[in-house]
Amino acid sequence: MPPYSVTLPPPRSDSAAPATAIPRTPPQDSVLTGRIDPEVVREIREAVAARLERVAAGESCVDTPLTGEEQQARMRAYVADEVTGWVQRRATAGHAPLPVAEERRLTRAVVAALSGLGALEELLERDDVENIHVHGCDRILLELADGTVEQWPHPVADTDAELVEMLAALFARQGQTSREFNAGRPLGNLRIGAGGPLGARVAAVMEVSDRPRVAIRRHRLVDVGLNDLVANGTLDLLLSAFLRSAVRAGCNVIVSGGPAAGKTTLLRALCAEIPDYEHVVTVEEEYELGLHIGARPLVTPLEARPANSEGIGEISLDDLLKQTLRHSPSRVIVGEVRAGEVTAMLRALGNGATGGMCTLHATSATAVFDRIGALGQLAHPPLAIEAAHQWTASAIDLVVHVARADHATAGGRRRQRFVTEIIEVGPVGDSGRPDTTRLFAPRPEDGRAVPAYPPSRDLLERLTRHGFDRHVFDTAGASTWQTTELPGGGRR
Repeated sequence: MPPYSVTLPPPRSDSAAPATAIPRTPPQDSVLTGRIDPEVVREIREAVAARLERVAAGESCVDTPLTGEEQQARMRAYVADEVTGWVQRRATAGHAPLPVAEERRLTRAVVAALSGLGALEELLERDDVENIHVHGCDRILLELADGTVEQWPHPVADTDAELVEMLAALFARQGQTSREFNAGRPLGNLRIGAGGPLGARVAAVMEVSDRPRVAIRRHRLVDVGLNDLVANGTLDLLLSAFLRSAVRAGCNVIVSGGPAAGKTTLLRALCAEIPDYEHVVTVEEEYELGLHIGARPLVTPLEARPANSEGIGEISLDDLLKQTLRHSPSRVIVGEVRAGEVTAMLRALGNGATGGMCTLHATSATAVFDRIGALGQLAHPPLAIEAAHQWTASAIDLVVHVARADHATAGGRRRQRFVTEIIEVGPVGDSGRPDTTRLFAPRPEDGRAVPAYPPSRDLLERLTRHGFDRHVFDTAGASTWQTTELPGGGRR
C-alpha cells in the first residue's frame, strides 16, 4: 500500500495538483473564530493525499524508496502548498485576510489529520492533561493532572468509522515500527511522538467493545530527578537520599504500585542517578522512559514489536531480554513486566550485572512475590513457584512501592503520588518465600513511607559507601517527612 493512502474520490485526469474548493461562509467564519473547521481540514487533507498517492504510484518501481523522514518532509511541503493555495483563493473570493497565526494552525491541523492525530493533537498539547479517554468519535473525557475529569465538547471525528480510519493511520505511521489496527488486529498499543518530549502512550480497541475506545496517557514529567520528586511530594529528603545511594550502590530494584501510581516516573528519576559512563539497556513494550533521547551517552533502547494480522513478525519482551545480555550492559532497565517475560527479567537482573530496575503492578511491596510467581506460570515453559521465589531472592535487593491518593478540596480535587514502603529482599526462608525487612513502612495517618527497621549489615555497608548516613535509622518510626536539606544532593 502506498504511504498516506486514504479513501478518495476518483482522481482528476489532469496532472496538476488538485485545487481545494473555497469553503462556504460558515467554515470560513469558524476558522476566524478560533476553531478550525473540519471540512476545511478534510478538503486540504484529501488534496494532499491525492498528490502523495500519484507521486507514490510513479515511484513504485524505484529501487531506493524514500525514508520515513523524507516522506514526512514531502508531505509537509505539499500541505504548505495546498494551504497557501486555499488562503489565496479565499482572499480572491473577497473574504477577510486569514491571520498568519490561523494559517499556521490550519497547516498543523492538516498535518495532524494526515499523520492520524487529527483533532487529538490539540488535546495532546495541553500541559494539564494527563489522560485522554475517547469513547467513540463524540465522547471525549480529559483526566487532568489534579485528578479532575473534564468533558471535551468537540468530537474528534464525524463518525466511529472515521475514528477507526484515523487510528489505523496513526498506528501505521507514528510508531517506531508500522503497526496494524483493523478488524484482524482490534487491539493496539503504541507510543506516539506528540504530547511532549517523550510523546504519549496510546491504547485502542475496536470490535471487542461497543464503540471504538482509546486511552492516551501523556508523559508529563520527563526531565525528572529525585529532587523533583521531593519538590512534588512523592519523596521526602530521607527517601531521596536512600534511593540515590541504592542506585549508585548497584542495587537491583523493583518499583511496584497500582495503575497510574507513578511507577514509570519514579523509575525515570532513579535512572537519572546512574553514572553516565555506564551502558544502560532499556527494554520496553513501547518507549516510555526516554533515556535515549536525553544527554546520556551510553543507552541502547529496545522496543517490542507485535505480530501482524497473519501472526508473524513478533518480537517480544522475552526476546529482547535475552538479546540484552549480548550487548554487554552495565544495567538492564525493564519498563514494565506483565507476563512470562518475568523469567527473562529475573535472569537479566541476576546474571551478575548490578543495578537493574523494572516496574511491576502489585497491591503492596510484599505482594510482588506472589505477582512474580503468577507471571512465571505464563512463561514457556512455566516457572515453578519455588523457583520463582529462589530467582527473586537472588536477583532483587529492594522493592519500592508507590501509591496514588485523590483528595477532595475546597477548590476541586488534589491528586498525590508518594512512596509508601520499601522492603529489603533476603534469601528464601523457612516459609519457602524470600525473607523481607520493611525498611520504610506506611505512616498511619497518610500512608507515606517513614523509617521502620535498619537494612541488613551488607546492604547498609553498600549504601554507606555511596553517601548514605547510616544513623538515620536510629530514629526509626519518625512520623514527619524531612524538609531540611540532606548532604550529598544529586543531579537531575
